[in-house]
Amino acid sequence: MSALGSGLVWLGGARQDVIVDAPGERPRFRAMGLVILSTAALSGVSAAYAVVMALSLPAPIAILIGAFWGLVILNLDRLLVVGMQKQKSVLHNIGLALPRVLLALIVGTVISTPLTLQVFDKEIQTEIVRMSEEREAAYKNELATDPELAKIPALEAEIAANQQIVNAGGGLVDLSKDQNYVAAQKATADAQAAYDQANATWLGELDGSNGTGIVGDGPITRSKKLDRDLKLDALSAAKEAEATAKTAAQQNLAASASTALADADAQLVADRAELAALVQQRDEKTAGYQSLAANSGGILARLEALFRLGEANPLLNLAHLMLAALFVAIELLPVVFKTLANLGSPTAYDRVAEIKDRAVVEGGEIWAQRHAEAIEQLAAVQVHTAHDMANRQIDSGIAVNEKVIGQQEIVVTRALDVWGEYAAERAESKIREWEETLARQADATGQTHASGATPPPRSQPPGFVSGLGLPAPESI
Repeated sequence: MSALGSGLVWLGGARQDVIVDAPGERPRFRAMGLVILSTAALSGVSAAYAVVMALSLPAPIAILIGAFWGLVILNLDRLLVVGMQKQKSVLHNIGLALPRVLLALIVGTVISTPLTLQVFDKEIQTEIVRMSEEREAAYKNELATDPELAKIPALEAEIAANQQIVNAGGGLVDLSKDQNYVAAQKATADAQAAYDQANATWLGELDGSNGTGIVGDGPITRSKKLDRDLKLDALSAAKEAEATAKTAAQQNLAASASTALADADAQLVADRAELAALVQQRDEKTAGYQSLAANSGGILARLEALFRLGEANPLLNLAHLMLAALFVAIELLPVVFKTLANLGSPTAYDRVAEIKDRAVVEGGEIWAQRHAEAIEQLAAVQVHTAHDMANRQIDSGIAVNEKVIGQQEIVVTRALDVWGEYAAERAESKIREWEETLARQADATGQTHASGATPPPRSQPPGFVSGLGLPAPESI
């Protein structure tokens, strides 16, 4: 068999020591290996798509990550298959397979998601554009309807007006705020309109284009001219009144110029602070919208777009579910295939594996039993040797004790003899010294008996020790 075939058999979970004795099972394990390899390759492609969608990584890096993920899934699928050994009970087989099926289902769902998104990529991109437009419209509507942000244009205009006052040093005078001047302006405008009308009427009567239609300066023409002259006098009076009102307004408003300057300065500070806060609030909303728009091509955005498409198009939703189910089923194939094989009749591979496992177990039990017997025999020898050693040590100790006691008796007897001889010599020497001392005293004083000294009896010399009944030699 080629190295590729052997590798697929191994990948399918076959034991090399068993498959040698059951060569007919090689095709089944080779097929299992191909299934596991296919799911791993599919998961690698899915991972590569996922990192490109989520992280926008270059293709070479995405391929490397996909290859690594494929190896992880390859190892995981093989682990799930190898761990599902055939059990004698159907319930045991199902119980063994159930958690592995659930794990494979989770892995299959994760793997199928990027692939499904890639299949419907065109539809998803169209929906993402629509979603972006909706978000942009909602963002603009939020800015337009926000009562706080709506203050920004008015604040900017007010700041510009106050800044103009400050720049002019408070010298700007708004004559429109003086009612008398406004009324004078209106009167001048009305007088000007009346004069213009009267003048046009007089000219029309004079040239015959209006009125009677007679050309020349007749009575009617002169009356029209008189009316025009009256309107001219009224216009001149109105203009003089306007000039007077303007002068008065300028004088009245000039007095409040310094106050207006101070008010403009204070209002500028308050308006600018409020405007800065509102602009910051608007910028934060803008940044949030821009961040959302920048991430509109990620996996979550694509999933949202896909589900929106499914809600709007039931046929597309069905296609999405069927495609996802297909990818999940491919991931479940190794575990399901192994479960079905375990629920079937034992194969030649199963029987050979059982025989080999039983032989290993029985051989281990025999070895363990013999090993235990050898340990027991060795322990018995060690116990017997220990007992013999203890008995010999007791006998040896008794003999040593007897010898020690005998030697002690000899040493003590000899010591007593030496001590007796020495004590006798010391006693005789002491007695002689004592007698000589008494004799010298008697000769010197002649009063030996008067001194009251009585020599001790010879049978009991001085320094007698009562402890052992023996006198100490140094006291004799």
